[in-house]
Amino acid sequence: MASVPVGEAGAGKEEFSPLYRGWLLAVLLVVCGINYADRSVVGAVAEPLRRDLGLGDAQLGLLQGLGFALLYSVLGIPFARLAERRNRIRIIAAATALWSAMTVLCGAAASFAQLLLVRVGVGVGEAGFMAPASSLIGDHFPRGKRAMATSIMMLGVPTGALVGAVAGGIIAQSLGWRWAFVIMGAPGLLVALVVLLTLREPPRGRAEAVAEADADVPPLSQVARSVFADPVFRHVLAGGTLAGFGLHGLGQFLGVYFARVHQLPLAQAGSLFGMVTFVSVGGGLLVGGTLADRLGRRSLVWYALIPAIGQFLAAPLYLLALTRIDLSFNILMLGLAGICLLFHYGPGLAIVQNLASARSRASTIAIYSLVVNAVALALAPTLVGVLSDIFAAQEQLRHPGIACAAGDASAPCLAIAGTGLRHALLATVPLYVWAGAHYLLAARAMKRGSEARA
Repeated sequence: MASVPVGEAGAGKEEFSPLYRGWLLAVLLVVCGINYADRSVVGAVAEPLRRDLGLGDAQLGLLQGLGFALLYSVLGIPFARLAERRNRIRIIAAATALWSAMTVLCGAAASFAQLLLVRVGVGVGEAGFMAPASSLIGDHFPRGKRAMATSIMMLGVPTGALVGAVAGGIIAQSLGWRWAFVIMGAPGLLVALVVLLTLREPPRGRAEAVAEADADVPPLSQVARSVFADPVFRHVLAGGTLAGFGLHGLGQFLGVYFARVHQLPLAQAGSLFGMVTFVSVGGGLLVGGTLADRLGRRSLVWYALIPAIGQFLAAPLYLLALTRIDLSFNILMLGLAGICLLFHYGPGLAIVQNLASARSRASTIAIYSLVVNAVALALAPTLVGVLSDIFAAQEQLRHPGIACAAGDASAPCLAIAGTGLRHALLATVPLYVWAGAHYLLAARAMKRGSEARA
């Protein structure tokens, strides 16, 4: 697992063995999985939490969206700037310990305000993961392998979502929602030690043709001007934001969707939520990353075309899933739609990495993540929650004989709330087509740039 120096030709660099690079990806995958397990447990326990604290969908949206993502989005920039200058391994280890401890504290919250405050703390910790981790991958893998390496790390998303949803639902049903937070948060403290004790900080630019270990870190304003001047970055950013808006709006409420629309027990709804997320996100990351790296050998334009194809396929599949109330059909369509939607993730991050130098890679990723998370992760669950409450109120007007209070779990009230949520999720479907259009424009800009350099 230790790094070994190369010969004279590689002086000033450090060559890591395939075994160590595999270990690095495995550890980052586990950290990413814990990251998303801690996020997903809120969606898994949303129904009992809502009933216990008497919350509405707008408040659930705040817990999963704006409350979590506000500082998560903003602090990604200072964490990235720190990662350009300081040891990225220590940053990831400290961040993992922080968000895990804050997840445990969620179980002690006695009110919406307290839970919202602790969720903000979780977001602060998780802000320290993505930019340093993506920068590490850029220093371990060459351009032609970054999409697949990033996709492997991001397999922690479906794995964590599966564990968080299934375990969270089971724990909530047997021990209560508070214990779900405690049990899901604690393992991250041990994983933080694994990161600190087994990973090594690589030289900057080790995977580039020319090392940049001694290069100056450019000012953030210079990095921002450079990336926003590039039409490829602008369109990839727009596509990722729109795709992420639909992804987070749907993903944070999928467990609630199964519990309401199909009126399933908490454990079963959580398990289905985790299984659909695991299959769709895992399949999308692997297929999208593999196709982009293989077809990208012919032309880098495929790194943008693969996400475009995925978005255009996802829109009609989600439309089919959300307009029919049949459990088996819903599961199939939601899984296929999710696979197509996630085609964009690995290739999109690979494009962003490849646009940056070794000394600006973390900052470039952080700028990209700031916009995507501030719009998609912060606003999507909140907006879907607000729309769900509005549509549910309209549906209740059609049934004047039914009175539903906040947290009411009776079958008629669950049906009304389920209709409101289903209509809110349908409102996000056009965003996928819009996202696909931006990825097509990114592909065109990449082609023009390639022709200009030829």
